[in-house]
Amino acid sequence: MSRSDAIAALDRIDPELGAFLHVDRDRVIASADASRGGRLSGVLIAVKDLIDTAGLRTTYGSRFFADHVPERSAPVVERLQRDGAIVLGKNNLNEFAYGVNGYNPHFGPILNPRDRSRTAGGSSGGSAAAVAAGVVPIALGTDTSGSVRIPAACCGVYGLKCSRGAFPMEGIHPLAPEFDTVGFLARGVEDLQLVLGIDELPDPKGLRVGRLGADLEVPGMPAEHWTVFRAQVWEVHRERFTAGPQRYGRDLQWKLRLPVGDVEAAQRIMVDWRRRFEAAADDFDVLMGPALDGAAPTLSDAIAEYDADEFFVGERLLRHTTQYNDLGWPALVVPTETGPVQLAARPSAEAALLAIAATIGLDSMETVLV
Repeated sequence: MSRSDAIAALDRIDPELGAFLHVDRDRVIASADASRGGRLSGVLIAVKDLIDTAGLRTTYGSRFFADHVPERSAPVVERLQRDGAIVLGKNNLNEFAYGVNGYNPHFGPILNPRDRSRTAGGSSGGSAAAVAAGVVPIALGTDTSGSVRIPAACCGVYGLKCSRGAFPMEGIHPLAPEFDTVGFLARGVEDLQLVLGIDELPDPKGLRVGRLGADLEVPGMPAEHWTVFRAQVWEVHRERFTAGPQRYGRDLQWKLRLPVGDVEAAQRIMVDWRRRFEAAADDFDVLMGPALDGAAPTLSDAIAEYDADEFFVGERLLRHTTQYNDLGWPALVVPTETGPVQLAARPSAEAALLAIAATIGLDSMETVLV
């Protein structure tokens, strides 16, 4: 990475997209001048503003942390930097990552580079927009219910939710800790291989791919998942919300006031659901299914949802993603000529997902699925 490359990337940032909340231009240029090694040597990355970065303002998308500058980076950021990556800046997101429509009332909407009348989705919308706009090849995000994969599908980029526990969550503001996961937005499979340190992918012909609704049927996600989810979110925000609810955006105010329900009963139901889902998928290495119904939400719909204290946009966007957070499986959204496709596999099988992703272009679809 040369100084001129860093400057060119900085100049590609379009403030009107709302993808970035903070960029330290001088720091980026100085980092580009420094010698570095590692597999990510000189690769520019963007980081979701839910994730701590030493010396860079980290707001978590909230008013509470508008002036927060961490002293230490999250371990996942430190790891990428040890591998030679340069943090270009911090990406906009739904407040506290609690939303998927790409609208932040405090810092503004995140517009979709492919169609600025639409949002980038969320909650890692700024990360997806930064990649889709060609500012960085890789962006670091988080995914609790689809927050990497939804914006990837909206913006036409790759979005990988890693297996639960693949990366430490220290230094990342929690949403629902049982389901929170690190993820990456990227231009393609090779970028994801690079950031994960996967040198060689398995032969896709040796992987059994099952198409949801065609090769297998899986049980639908029970509503009780959201009981467990809301209980965890409430534990994270209870003290802060009780002390100052008006400092939250309108959408989070009504979400945090929703009743939780019987958590113990919900947990029993979810244990049974996971058992049935895994049994249904037992004959396949990789599951393939839809990622997004329809196009990215329009900005007007995202604002209408916010103003109405409703979740009609969010319900559509979450239709295909949440199950893999509950299972702890890795899942990958792949842009194809016919629209985004979602792949999923059992824990630690990220390489299998990338192997199939590399082959599901329109011309090779039939050879993968035989």
